[in-house]
Amino acid sequence: MAKPVLDTKLRKEYTDLFKTCKIKAGKEAAAAKIVKNIQANQSRYENVAASTGVPWQVIAVIHSMEADLNFKKHLHNGDPLTAKTVQVPKGRPIHGNPPFTWEESASDALAYDGLTTWKDWTLSGTLYKIEGFNGWGSRSHGINTPYLWSFSQHYTKGKYVADGKWSATAVSAQCGAALLLKSLGYDGVTTESAAHAEIEMMETTSPAFYPGYVLKSGLLDSPHVLLLQKQLNARGVGPVAEDGDFGPNTKNAVMAFQAQSKDASGNALIIDGEVGALTWAALFGTATVPSAGTKEVPTQLLAKVLAVAKSQLGVTEDPAGSNAGAEVEAYLKSTGLSKGYPWCMAFVYWCFNQASAELKIPNPCVKTAGVHDHWNRAESNGAYRLRCHDAVANPAMVFPGMIFTIDTGGGKGHTGFVTAVNGGSIETIEGNTNTAQGREGIAVMKHTRKINAINLGFVDYSKF
Repeated sequence: MAKPVLDTKLRKEYTDLFKTCKIKAGKEAAAAKIVKNIQANQSRYENVAASTGVPWQVIAVIHSMEADLNFKKHLHNGDPLTAKTVQVPKGRPIHGNPPFTWEESASDALAYDGLTTWKDWTLSGTLYKIEGFNGWGSRSHGINTPYLWSFSQHYTKGKYVADGKWSATAVSAQCGAALLLKSLGYDGVTTESAAHAEIEMMETTSPAFYPGYVLKSGLLDSPHVLLLQKQLNARGVGPVAEDGDFGPNTKNAVMAFQAQSKDASGNALIIDGEVGALTWAALFGTATVPSAGTKEVPTQLLAKVLAVAKSQLGVTEDPAGSNAGAEVEAYLKSTGLSKGYPWCMAFVYWCFNQASAELKIPNPCVKTAGVHDHWNRAESNGAYRLRCHDAVANPAMVFPGMIFTIDTGGGKGHTGFVTAVNGGSIETIEGNTNTAQGREGIAVMKHTRKINAINLGFVDYSKF
């Protein structure tokens, strides 16, 4: 079902149901136990509330509905924190590696569903967002959602027993979120008039910032998809329904836009019907995509490494095409090889070696001239690997000093340094390349590459 508009009629519906809802006989003890457990962990909910702006009571009742108050499970859907989520939404959180803390997962879940940017925490605004967190499907079956109203006189039966599978006879065994809020004494944190004014201001002045993940088919009831749909219609590639659901029509409209548009660097967009950072920037403007381009290099070592790399710009093989020459042979020698071998990774290692020696610290970089060997051994050497799909989803995770890694097929690859990030593109310094950005070139050069072309990912030595 399409997401309903939070108009005066729907606000009155929520308010009336909340004011009149009562816990059914026989359910009092179960509800009281949940409330007691919530109150025992109130400080944990308050900590997440302080960092996200979401009322702690809202976080707590969602935790009850999604994970039975288990702090070893994701707030998104109750999957274990020992891995990224496997149920809808799949692959969350996109940042970091498991195991996750509950606080990390909770912050990601709230941001993913648009709660961290929501300002209307009136009673009706709160119930609207909590129902939306679970989905609007119950309304299409003509009942009040059990997600809010189970254990009350406003709900009898009917529920989804699996993703997309409805049962008219199944009965929810959970205490609904509205009853828990009422038991916790929650009745909203802003007035209705203040909420209307705040929402009007947001709609007219707030930029549509990139959400930090790729929008694609299957996303349902997403506030970011709704923004996308409105912009697609405004740009004349619709019409598409403005319902927050990323279906076939939305995908086709995205592809139509991609076919006629270019990224900030003037390059054609990939026509895949998915909205990553480059397509979002083309739609909404480059200022709406977080960028690491203006960030400082995070550590003294990485700053020194980039300075060394920059000093080598213009180094060329002698003779051209030989993988030889005084400087090239020095790069290769640092990894234990003689002239004649591909040297892009040897250049990376040599820069680290020179920088570490100047700073009089151990060199943390894997000693190798092999691109894949470096990628495969980096984590065991203490570095962090940012995979391609995570970097594409959120370019702000890439920063100067990282080492980009490309698989060119047949066990071969190419690598170099990131010097800046601009939306969905990176600026680089790399060895063994040419003006066509090839992997078997003749010089140390600067290039600009798309993040989505870095098909393995990035290696981060910033912890050293």
